[in-house]
Amino acid sequence: MRNIEIIAQYHSDRVSPDTDFQSPFWLQASRLEINSDWRGQAVPSELRTVVMTAWTDSDLCFGFECSYTELDMDDPDDPETDLSTERYALWERDVCEAFVRSPLDYSIQTYKEFEAAPNGQWCDLKIDRRRMVRDWEWQSGTRVHHEISRNRKIYRVVMAIPFNIFGIRPQSGDRWAANLFRITRLNGERQYLALSPTLTEKPNFHVPEQFATLHFLA
Repeated sequence: MRNIEIIAQYHSDRVSPDTDFQSPFWLQASRLEINSDWRGQAVPSELRTVVMTAWTDSDLCFGFECSYTELDMDDPDDPETDLSTERYALWERDVCEAFVRSPLDYSIQTYKEFEAAPNGQWCDLKIDRRRMVRDWEWQSGTRVHHEISRNRKIYRVVMAIPFNIFGIRPQSGDRWAANLFRITRLNGERQYLALSPTLTEKPNFHVPEQFATLHFLA
C-alpha cells in the first residue's frame, strides 16, 4: 500500500449529497486532486480532477469535479441511455471510479468497484482477483448524481455508497483501503488518471497492492 491517504470527514446531517459542491455538506468534506496518471506522470492542467470525500451514518460519499476538453459518453438524450440500470463496460468511455476494500474483505485481492459517468450512467462490481471474477449480478444501491457545465467545461459526479453493502460501518479513526481513478480524453487519446499510481506497463487500475489508505475522521 502506498503512503497516500484519503481523508473521509464525517457529516452528521441525514442528507443525500448532490452536485452542489458549495453546500455545507461538501464544504466540510476533505478535498484532494488526482494529478497523476497510472504511471505516476503528471497530467495536463486541462484535466484537473478534484475529489471530495465524506461519510455519514449510512454512506461513504465521493464527489468528483472534472475539467475536460472533450466528452466521450452515451448521448444523455438518447432513450437508450437508461440511468436506472447498470451500464456494462462503462470504463470504455469517460468515467470516475472508486475501488474500496473494507476490513471484512477476506483478501487484499477482494474489493468493490464503483463507477459513474458524466451523464449519470453507473456500474458496480464485486471483485475477486484471486479467481479473476467480476460479479455483475451484485447491486450496491449506490446513488449517483451528475451535472455537466458545458460553458465551463466541467462535469461533476457524486457517489453515495451505502455502508450496509460492506457489512460494516466505520468508526472515527478506522482505516480501510481505496483508490480513485478517472478515464477521460485529451486530443482524442484516452487518459488514465490514478490517485495512487498503479505503476503497470499498460493502463491497469486493478492493482490492490497500490491502494491508498481511506481514513475515517469525525
